[in-house]
Amino acid sequence: MLLLRRVILSILLVSFLLAAAFPGIVYIIGMYRVDGRPVPANPENYSQESMDKAWSQCREKLPIEVQPTNPWGVTSRLLFGNPLRTTPGELAAWRIASTYNAAHRMGNNTWWHTSGAALTIWVTRHWSAQQIAATMVRDNLCK
Repeated sequence: MLLLRRVILSILLVSFLLAAAFPGIVYIIGMYRVDGRPVPANPENYSQESMDKAWSQCREKLPIEVQPTNPWGVTSRLLFGNPLRTTPGELAAWRIASTYNAAHRMGNNTWWHTSGAALTIWVTRHWSAQQIAATMVRDNLCK
């Protein structure tokens, strides 16, 4: 009886640890599938007015302060929250990631979506709001 209890608890613990690590593993795989990384535009090359206009055209509310996302937050929002609700700057980061992935095709749609989500997370974590806005202006992403 004691052995059976230990086996069941071990299986439950391993299952919990795998489930907790799964979003991070998917993020790593998604980033691995991305060919290179997008390069942000220099915000000093664009006026503040043009960057504010880009934020507005991308349906972002000013003033913008990009909130970094992470794989666990995105997963919990998809499973338990409203998947259509986005954090400030996330739509613009998705446009950048989507445009970059479209120019660097890889595999099928499953990989495209996984890499796009991973790259969106990466952009929100590594770029400033000004870099995202300048890239939207440079690449004319929000018309």
